[in-house]
Amino acid sequence: MPTERAILCGDVPINRLPCVDDKYLWFHLWGQKENVKLEIADVREHLLRDVPSLIHDLLEIATYVYCADQAIPRGSDNAASFGTDWRRRLFFRIAVREPDHWNDSKIKNQLCETLGFLSEDEYNFEFCKLTQMQPEQKLIPYELPEIDEVMMFSGGIDSLGGAVQEAVIDERKVALVSHRPTQKMHKRLEQLIELLNERSHFKPHHISVTIFKSSILTKEYTQRSRSFLYAALGTTIARMIGLKRLRFYENGVISFNLPPSPQVVGARATRTTHPQVINGFSKIISAVSGTEFVVENPFIWKTKPEVLKIIENADCCELINNSTSCNHTWEMSNQTPHCGKCSQCIDRRFSILSAGLEKYDNAEGYGIDLLTGNREEALTRTMLAAYVDSATAVSKMTSNEFFIKYGEASRILRHFNESPDTVAAKLYDLYRRHAVEVTRVVDTAIKNYASSFREHNLPEHCLLTMVCDYSRRLSNSSEANTSSYQSITDGHKNVFIQQGKGWLVRFNGGKEFVIPPSIGAAYLHTLLSHPNQEFKVNDLVRLESKQPEMFILKRGFDVIDDSTVLACQAKIKELQVDLKDATDAECKGEPTLRSVAEINEEIRTYFEYLKRSKDIRYHTRKLHDDSDKVRKAFIAAIRRVKMDLAKFDINLSEHLKSPRLTCGRYPSYNPGQNIEWFT
Repeated sequence: MPTERAILCGDVPINRLPCVDDKYLWFHLWGQKENVKLEIADVREHLLRDVPSLIHDLLEIATYVYCADQAIPRGSDNAASFGTDWRRRLFFRIAVREPDHWNDSKIKNQLCETLGFLSEDEYNFEFCKLTQMQPEQKLIPYELPEIDEVMMFSGGIDSLGGAVQEAVIDERKVALVSHRPTQKMHKRLEQLIELLNERSHFKPHHISVTIFKSSILTKEYTQRSRSFLYAALGTTIARMIGLKRLRFYENGVISFNLPPSPQVVGARATRTTHPQVINGFSKIISAVSGTEFVVENPFIWKTKPEVLKIIENADCCELINNSTSCNHTWEMSNQTPHCGKCSQCIDRRFSILSAGLEKYDNAEGYGIDLLTGNREEALTRTMLAAYVDSATAVSKMTSNEFFIKYGEASRILRHFNESPDTVAAKLYDLYRRHAVEVTRVVDTAIKNYASSFREHNLPEHCLLTMVCDYSRRLSNSSEANTSSYQSITDGHKNVFIQQGKGWLVRFNGGKEFVIPPSIGAAYLHTLLSHPNQEFKVNDLVRLESKQPEMFILKRGFDVIDDSTVLACQAKIKELQVDLKDATDAECKGEPTLRSVAEINEEIRTYFEYLKRSKDIRYHTRKLHDDSDKVRKAFIAAIRRVKMDLAKFDINLSEHLKSPRLTCGRYPSYNPGQNIEWFT
């Protein structure tokens, strides 16, 4: 069951908390109970005037959300629990200067929707009037130079590339806005700024804002809401300068962040600069500032090695070693600023090697070497293996196979002011380029370490050993790549095996093809795997009712848990947005990846699933009470998957007709002679 918690922020009443056992945290930004620090003076001293009340509210709301994100643990690192106890229900009661404005349903809904997608948590807000005002702060005279652009500057490679593009290449007057979480991180950031100043025609203006909380409140390291805090900081600066735009610089592969494996799901797959989040920020800030405000990411269609080439072409490679990408800041030291284990370190080092700039990135600065470091933790091995396997698979995929495996990619298309076909082509090309960059690094390393392979000098759990020891990698990796499927299916005339979220199929030695995921395909897989065995249709449906991607159903039970209900409801909302977009596109005669009928059918499936599992009084409804409906739904699902198969192999579709495949109350599959399925 998801963690529920109330977060009280400032001088707010404690009555009527809508959470289990009335569990709550209480954050205070000033006074005797202060446990969160926001140095707003850092902003004021540069701008010579008070922050407007609504902008001040926005910054404090983002601070509270950021601190709560780290103070409330998500759950264990056990992959089996991802998507259940990792999702949280968070209720905020916040004291603000303009409560009527913030309690407007449009703004609150946008906040909840954007933050919910960003962190995979459920948010609810209630705003009260701030009565205990923060003490006045002394303003420090300071003349702010003319600024052309405001951008967020984290000190990583992508933001460094953005700063080089703005200040060195385009020679623009840019303000770099940073969050200052720890002293050791800030020192490296200042060193990087100094080096950047030496190469810029107009020295960038660096503004650092201090926000941190009491150390006893730190219980969770995943900071999924950090980009909301960054957006609030950047907005504060941009609006007071008079600009109507804020820029994040992050490469597209990280921004879209399609999960490479089932171990990276839900809240584990960060969406800090996802297009839907960036657009959500634009809407929230526009509503707060009273004028149209744009948040954008100019690097959305670039890979990280392509960002590194921008730095190289500007003759700024010496700055790379001073940039910091590691997410595990608590492990940071002067000698090893990068842990080498987290996804950011893995992505950074692959990109450095792909761009051929390793001499500018100290290999000793990583706690563990990317290629030959022995990874004793199973989770870090899985993450790295999934990263490489995913790239290998994408490098061999057609566009159609790519969108079948990464079904959520289709939802990205509506967040751009271009046709879906154009965006789809760009997205596929981006991931293909990234795949080539990753696989090229691995292939080169295998050649360079040939002697070490022959002499058995490589550690047991290093990347190169995992890649080349095929049998171990296949058994340990969470998601085999396309070439792995081809290898293990060689010699089998009839194949029906899961590939990503789709199904790899071959019949009677014919050509392999992939069909999209569906509950009918799951039913068929079970029947093909158990030839000549009769199933009770209720048992078969119960067994395979994991169905669409967000379902978390415990086998053998008729009742789904609360987190699954929430996931289904969230999925329905997403599909309803997809439906509106598809309807609008069809009315205009524009192409769509999915038809209105297909989306309607998926929405109906979710509603039926919820209805079948629980009635309107939230009491258990046993599956056997709906036997006739279950049988009809099963038959309809099998009919749909047979239609999918007929598009690629009409002979297979004919083979699966009665009496080979029987449906009804006791479905079974009789393959006949010389038919054996590899499943």
